[in-house]
Amino acid sequence: MSSRGAIIRNGHVTTDEYTYALDEYDNPKKIYDAKVLVWVGSRHNLPDYSHSPNAVYTKENNGMLRQLRVYDSDGYPVLEIGYHFESHLSKNNAPVLHYHLFKKNLDREDAVPLSPTSCTELYGIYKKYLEAYGL
Repeated sequence: MSSRGAIIRNGHVTTDEYTYALDEYDNPKKIYDAKVLVWVGSRHNLPDYSHSPNAVYTKENNGMLRQLRVYDSDGYPVLEIGYHFESHLSKNNAPVLHYHLFKKNLDREDAVPLSPTSCTELYGIYKKYLEAYGL
């Protein structure tokens, strides 16, 4: 939690719950401009808000993309791309590439399948990240 109630400009409490994943040279790991984050503790989600405007964060599981979250200029999440089990899309508990859009109150819209042949514009925008993970 924050020290003495410190908050960032969008009014949310600062946090020390995340740290950067490290690459083989102990530098903060990035996939292009996306910062790869890991939790300090037992939780496993990406931040609800970003302290950096227009940030892109990823979460990995054994080097494979689990989530990629995109934030707006005010640090609010606007898009999440996931590659994991999604109850109404997955078959046989297999991971499925999909996305969610966020509303301002952090509610996510239902998952929509994502592939180079469906949602081609959205896939094209984030293609470099997805291809870096073999997706």
